[in-house]
Amino acid sequence: MSSDTPVHAVDPAPDPEWAALVDAAHRNVSELEQFNRASRQRGSSWALPVADGAYRDIPVWSGKGAWLRQLRHAVTNTETGRAAVKQRRIGVETIVAVAAAHARFADSTTGRDITAAVATIERAAGVSESVVQRARRVLRDLGMGYEVVRGRQLQSREFMAAELHHGGHQRGAASVWALSSPRWIIEAAPRPVAAQRRSPARSVHRAQTHQQRRQRQQAAGRKAEAANPQLSGRDTLSLGSPVLEKFSRKRELTKRATHAGAITTNTHRPLHTQRAAAQLARLAPALTPDGHIGQLIDVLVRTGIDTTRWTGRDIADALTRDTQNRGWTWPDAKSWNTGGYSVQNPVRYAHMRLSRIDFTGPSPSQQRAGIDAQRRAEQAARATEGAEARSRAASAEHRAAMRANWRTLATAASTTRPGGIHE
Repeated sequence: MSSDTPVHAVDPAPDPEWAALVDAAHRNVSELEQFNRASRQRGSSWALPVADGAYRDIPVWSGKGAWLRQLRHAVTNTETGRAAVKQRRIGVETIVAVAAAHARFADSTTGRDITAAVATIERAAGVSESVVQRARRVLRDLGMGYEVVRGRQLQSREFMAAELHHGGHQRGAASVWALSSPRWIIEAAPRPVAAQRRSPARSVHRAQTHQQRRQRQQAAGRKAEAANPQLSGRDTLSLGSPVLEKFSRKRELTKRATHAGAITTNTHRPLHTQRAAAQLARLAPALTPDGHIGQLIDVLVRTGIDTTRWTGRDIADALTRDTQNRGWTWPDAKSWNTGGYSVQNPVRYAHMRLSRIDFTGPSPSQQRAGIDAQRRAEQAARATEGAEARSRAASAEHRAAMRANWRTLATAASTTRPGGIHE
């Protein structure tokens, strides 16, 4: 064979064992996906499937708000409810809080499919595990809560279905609960009082009154014109003339100031400046003015602090660092006495302190935001590298190389065994 003849790579013969394993894996994944769809999996955790007909004998609830009102009425005004609360040793407000946590995770239409774990209910209600268990017993006693499926450890097939659903490892699943409004609760609970219709606001009433007055004046003017055709030119004595309008002292002064060239200034303070001043006053009480907090807002404006970048916490942190660097101490918020001097005017003191600090650089909030953005970019880059590595590992070329490596290792092992072929 000539050295110039190109050598073409020959694909290895198909591996029946590998193909069978791949087909079996595809079938297994398809079956698990069908299992998840049939069990109506939702959320970030895998829930135990509910058997068909499990909800047949459980009435649906009347809605979240109505169900909570029914529960409160039952445990406070009925003998059955008071007895259940007393037997389980739980307070009315506590059981209502635990019930509200259950209702938070229930289906809004039926009150069913509550798959939240006990730990999740604990955090939502702010109680302990034993309190949650006692509250559930009260719900069962009243017929307002049912444990449809008891929580347990997952089996191997369920474990794989859970991993396929959310991509993580899940060893166990919580119980599945349903909330219900039984007939006796609905009949015993009082009907909610319909909300009274609020009267229109005063501004709306004034606008309506003004509109009606204008319409009456216009109608009177048209009537006068019809009776006296010579008044069609609308002289100064006409009923529709602007001269007869109500005299406004404030409007006249405004017109005079405008005609005299007076400059009107916009005293509106930006919302971000107001927020920064409020947060600064809360974190540094010594700077809180005796009067309105708008005085502190004016100080931030006069010192030129960009409150779109510097929050109240950032300004307070800068004041703390400046105080430590100068060896000073913060004035006391009650006596305004610092030991060596006293602050008679908090506004002037705030202006003095803030004017000595450089606020032109990036704020701590901006620095933290930049660090967070850099960290997210690095995480995204690592995720992309991992996805590319997994893609390369799953490619056909990688599998072919792995099969060739396995054949090489198998050949080497067979030649080194006793009685094998030696070259």
